[in-house]
Order: sequence, then C-alpha cells, then structure tokens
Amino acid sequence: MPLQDSSPTTEAPARRWWILGVVSVAQFVIAIDSAIINVMGPELQSAIGLSTTGLTWVMNIYVLLFGGLLLLGGRLSDTIGRREVFLAGLGLFTLASLAAGLADSEAALLTARAAQGVGAAALSPASLSILVTVFPDPKERAKAFGVWGAVIGIGASVGTILGGAIVNVDWRWAFWINVPVGVLLAAAAVALVKLPRPSGDRPAKDLAGAVTGTAGVLLLVYAIVTSSDEGWTDWKVAGSFVLAAILLVTFVAVERRSPAPLVPLRLFRTRSVVAGSLGEFLTAAMMMPIFFLLPLWMQGVLGYSPLQTGLAYLPVSIALLILAPVASQVISKTGPRSMYLVGTVAFVGVIVALTQLPVHKSYWGFLLPVTAAFGVGLVLCLIPTPVVGTSQATDEDSGSTSALLNASTQLGAAFGIAVAVSVMNNRMTDVAASGAHHDVALVEGLQSGFTVLLVFLVLSIANGVVGFRGIRPAGEPAAEADATEPGAAKTGVAESGAGQPAVGQQGAPAAVAEPAAPTGV
Repeated sequence: MPLQDSSPTTEAPARRWWILGVVSVAQFVIAIDSAIINVMGPELQSAIGLSTTGLTWVMNIYVLLFGGLLLLGGRLSDTIGRREVFLAGLGLFTLASLAAGLADSEAALLTARAAQGVGAAALSPASLSILVTVFPDPKERAKAFGVWGAVIGIGASVGTILGGAIVNVDWRWAFWINVPVGVLLAAAAVALVKLPRPSGDRPAKDLAGAVTGTAGVLLLVYAIVTSSDEGWTDWKVAGSFVLAAILLVTFVAVERRSPAPLVPLRLFRTRSVVAGSLGEFLTAAMMMPIFFLLPLWMQGVLGYSPLQTGLAYLPVSIALLILAPVASQVISKTGPRSMYLVGTVAFVGVIVALTQLPVHKSYWGFLLPVTAAFGVGLVLCLIPTPVVGTSQATDEDSGSTSALLNASTQLGAAFGIAVAVSVMNNRMTDVAASGAHHDVALVEGLQSGFTVLLVFLVLSIANGVVGFRGIRPAGEPAAEADATEPGAAKTGVAESGAGQPAVGQQGAPAAVAEPAAPTGV
C-alpha cells in the first residue's frame, strides 16, 4: 500500500489563511536572507576581517546548500510529514541565524550560513507543499500562490533595504532578527498546522537516490557559483560539471528502478511541472543578477550609501504590494500564460534599459522607471509559475513537486549570477586594460553582464508561449479553459482532463495512479 495521509487534508476556511500567513512569513525570511548580504559586504570585511573570497562565499555557501538539498527536503516532506519537516527546517534556520550573528571569524560565519542553507532547504519545500495541501479550491489556491509569489520578490527587494538600514546600526542584527521571528513562527505552526503525518506501509528508503541526486545537484550549484570567480575553463569548475553530470545520470538510472524514488520521474512527463520549473529557473536567472549587479553601479558609480541603495529598490516592493492581490484575483480569468507573458514583456523593457546603463543618471530619470517596471515583471512572472507547476500535483507528490520548483529557482539564481558576473568581469578587464577610467570600465562591464540576460529572456518568452499553453489552475473545468485559452483541450493538461484529480479535490484519493504524459511533452 502506498504511503498516504491518514486523514483528509482539508482545513477550516479561517485556519487556511492563517496557515498561509505562517508559511509566507517563513518564505519571506528565506528570501530576505538570500538578498540581505548584497549591501553588507564592506561592513562584514571590516568587522570580522572577511576576505574578498570569503565575502563571495557568504552568499554562495547559502545558495549551494539551499539549492543542493531541496530535492531531499521535498522528499522528506512527503515521507516524514510536511509539518514535521517545516518545524525542523525552521528550528535549524533560527539557530543558525543566532550563530551567524555571534560569529567573530570568517569560518564561524560561513559555517552558520551553511547551516542556514540546510534549514532553508527543508523549510521552503515544506512550506509550498503545505499550501498545495490545505488549499484544495482552485480560486483560493490561486490567491495563496499570488501571496507566495509576491513574497519571494518582496523579500528580495526588502532584503536590500533592510540590509542597508541594519548596517547603520549593527550588521549582526541582520541575522538576529530571524530569531524572534522563528520562535513566533514555530509556535504558530504548532497551533495552526494540523496536517496528519503520512501513514501506511512506508516504502524502502531511496538512499542511493538521495546520495547521487543530492551530491549531483550540490556539485552542479558549486560549479555554477565558482565559475564567476574562477572562470568556466578552470579545472575545478570543469571537473565539477563533469562529475555532476555523471552523478545526475546515475541518479536517473537509480530513480527508474527505485520502489520509492526521491523524485518520481513521472513528474518530468507532466508538461505543467516542466513548464513551471523552467518558469521559476528563468525568472530567477533574470531577477537575481539585477538585484546583485545593480547595487555595484549605485554604490561604485553614483556613490550611494547602503541605505540609499536599499531604498532605491522601494518601487519594486510597492509594485509587488499593489499588483500581487490584483493578479491573484484575475489569474483565474486571464490564465497563467497571459499573465506570465505580460510579465516577461515588462522584463524586456528592464533588461534593454540596463544594457544601456549610463555612467551618470538621475534616480528619477532612470532608476525609478526601471525598478518600477522590474517590480511589475516580477509579480506577473512569480505568481503564475507555482500555479502552473503544481496544477497537477497530488497529495503523494506535492513535496517533491514543490522541491523541484524551489530547486529550479535556486539553480536559476546561481546560474544567472554566475554567467552575468563572469561576462561582466571579462569585459571590465578588457576595458580597464585599454586605460579607461574605473567608472567607465565598471559601467561597460555591467552593460555586458545585463546583455547576457537577453538569452534567458528569449527562453522565458518561448516557455510562456509553448510550455504554459492551455494550462489552467488546478481543478478548473476544461470548458472554462477552452473558452479562455485556445488549444487547452488539445494539450491534455487542463485539470479535468489530466488523468488524475488535483490535490484536495473533492472525492480525490490521497494516493493516485501515475498520470499519463500530456501530449506535446
């Protein structure tokens, strides 16, 4: 008998929204800690003697373990229990934040950041899996995902503002602030999240899959983040890519034979999962380089302070706060495809403007319109992707599906930053060698770094046009999909024709048969 929940997963209407608040705040804290380091570099270097390489790894070690362990975290959510993994991840993340604030050396800070990454790898997929489970109604789930998507973008932008403000007081509070928040979240989760633990015959542990899959993703992320410093041809980078490829091929072979795979391979035969994961990857690959590189221009060329740099991103947060509730309401009418494509068009304007980054420009004439458009693009891309990616998730696989989406985000962020920084550094070196002023070399390097994002932009448009075609939020009738998204009935991915019930749908069993692959995959 397959592993399944021991009782229905529905929650009282009021409790569902409180649970949304709890998991959204948890994701918000994770998003902040992914971005807060961007404006804290000089303070960390002077406070604890952090080297330039160490400063890079304060960000990279977090991303490395967060992205590398997400698949395992998602699988544990499905087998141990979503509430249990959520609380365990939250506890580790909170303790690691306390340790990071107490750090007095480079080694201590890097160790604490590594532990934060491990905690986030358990906390993030468990949070999204909880949402998939407790929001069975498609319209309510769309609203919940609207909040979820907005939280990621707001967290990234608020992280820069918060980092700039805290540097003026004490950098340690950038980590210590997580401690009271973590305690309150844990208490709220214990009181509100009443999901049953999985019961029935527990399948054999997929130890080989866990080792090969986790090690393969870890090496892949390591190669990506290291390439920005060492270059793509460095032996450590090239060797890590080769070994990662061998381990991931082995992982696929193991999963094909495993009675309880870490990641069911049938998920990759579902177009909604593939399209949603690509959407997360490509959006993050455009988003994080902008958050990472633009402050270099603000502080290095315009002379902004850390606080001014953070406040310059305020239009991003305002756009997200205003548009996210509206987008959550209308996505059931417009469909995720239309919303995603409109968001991608906003990214076109942002990235094209950044490829023409001026040496000197006023805030009102350049940064304000760019950051406002950036916020619009983020909210309209981040809200539809989890809706699409989880539109065919079942109770049995919601954790694994959530982990795939989260892993795609982290891999996209790491890959986007690595490619953009590598291109930027190469261009800066060439321009500086010709005798150009530092400001000119930096600006031309940044222009080149932003130009490479056009590749991700083109792929994102293609994914929206082809991958999102005909996909509707979980549980919506095919007739409605046909009326609003031509071709939905032909794709086989509208939920009523998907070959399986959506999570929490009335009458849906907890464990379902493996779905047939949609056409066009």
